[in-house]
Amino acid sequence: MIWALILRETVTRYGRENLGMLWFFAEPLLFIVGITLLWSYIEPRSVPAGTVAAFAVVSYPTVLLWRNTANRVTKAIEVNQALLHHRPIRAQDFFYSRILLEFASATGSFLVIFILFVAVGISHFPANLFDMVMGWLMVAWFAFGFVLTMGGLSEVSEVVEKVSHIILYLMLPFSGGFFPAYIVPEPMRNYLLLFPLADCVEFFRYGYYGDSFPCYYHLGYTIICNLALTLFGLAMMTYAIRKVEAT
Repeated sequence: MIWALILRETVTRYGRENLGMLWFFAEPLLFIVGITLLWSYIEPRSVPAGTVAAFAVVSYPTVLLWRNTANRVTKAIEVNQALLHHRPIRAQDFFYSRILLEFASATGSFLVIFILFVAVGISHFPANLFDMVMGWLMVAWFAFGFVLTMGGLSEVSEVVEKVSHIILYLMLPFSGGFFPAYIVPEPMRNYLLLFPLADCVEFFRYGYYGDSFPCYYHLGYTIICNLALTLFGLAMMTYAIRKVEAT
């Protein structure tokens, strides 16, 4: 059922003409290329190991995981409520299908551009591939809990839907996707790393750069925060579903 909803959402969003389902990868890929080209004109004083373009390609894709997914999941039940008349479809399927679609899109576009950058010499092979993969999964884990929370709250309160874009914009400077944590002076760096998303991104970045780039993260703390956020998100989704069913 979730797979069927993913296919429906893909066709509805991208259509069958022109590039069609290729926009599944092309849309976020264009975002990444644009940001990379923009950052390439910045003096790379804060990126000692490699080019700004290489830093951008392993930083900005992490933003797509939580920002784009949060935008798509907001009011997911309300806009698809008519489909609940089909008995096999559950309300939570709307959340899971959209989350999986956005995660697959962000991951696919990142892999395509990263492999391309490695092939042309802009980026290099990860210093620790396992840590890089685990870092990406940590970012996705945070995004999962955060998106469930935002999606559940948007179904419960109209205010959350109205301010969701403001929340996402305010998160950008603290996400770790636009600058490395090491350039933030103490004690502000410790405050920044209290936000688990910044730790996840730093861990992902460490997998790429290894010891050639100073990265700061607290893995145990981040796992606990992600777990708590996921449980809270699941609780909010369940509450929102019960509220919708009651009406």
